[in-house]
Amino acid sequence: MFEFDNNTTRFSLRNAFRLAEASESVYNPSWDEVEKKVTQEWGFANFTPFEKDDTEAFICGNDAMLILAFRGTQTLEDWQTDFKVQLVESSVGRVHKGFTESLDNIWEEIKQSISQFRDKNQKIWITGHSPGGALAALAVDRLTEDDEDISGLYTFGQPRVGDKDFAGNFNWKIKSRAFRFVNDEDIVTRVPPRLLGYEETGTVRFFDTHGVLYKDNIFWKKWLSLSESATVRSLDRFQELKSRYPNCTEDHSLARYPANIRKNYVKETGVKTFKDYLQAM
Repeated sequence: MFEFDNNTTRFSLRNAFRLAEASESVYNPSWDEVEKKVTQEWGFANFTPFEKDDTEAFICGNDAMLILAFRGTQTLEDWQTDFKVQLVESSVGRVHKGFTESLDNIWEEIKQSISQFRDKNQKIWITGHSPGGALAALAVDRLTEDDEDISGLYTFGQPRVGDKDFAGNFNWKIKSRAFRFVNDEDIVTRVPPRLLGYEETGTVRFFDTHGVLYKDNIFWKKWLSLSESATVRSLDRFQELKSRYPNCTEDHSLARYPANIRKNYVKETGVKTFKDYLQAM
């Protein structure tokens, strides 16, 4: 059973957990297994995968909602090269060249599937982990520019996507429905650096080293001020971050995100037993 708060655009740990699950599912190398999970376990009637030139995603839907989940398959080093990290012009500001090209690979197919599946004005939810989170953010930007109503964007370990103009336009449109999870020292959320013109988008949800969830941007800003000096150089910053923050690569693991979401959901809802937990989730 796929329990989901489909009728709210406010932050929901239940929705965060389910969309983290969708983000994790897109990493499965077998689309047949993903389809089986989506249709048999989640109860979604529609499912379509997308795969071209290292870009992968899937969309699934029922009569109430659609979920679009992205996988960023490029290695971190690949999309951090000078060529890929360039900011290129778009209609709403400058955006990451590599992420833009990756989304272009499957964009027309995605739009066709949304048009096909959205026959009852279903709510649209979009998600992704790592570079997949960046693709999810770019997809939301494109869809909202086309006047599509997006109910929520939840990303996990997402790198920065665009410049100040892009971020300003994005946040004006959907910041209150766009939640960007950061786990402690997660290295990928620190790149590409501001010194190259990049800015954050969305509303931050931050897990500290103990997995405690912070919704207050004051805490995030304090953490930024402590770590900003670690992102001085573009192509050298991975090694610098690794030396300064020993857990930065471990904290990027997708498994860390749903585990912390579970912990905070149990705390928030006050469930006592494992049975209660299963019913709550």
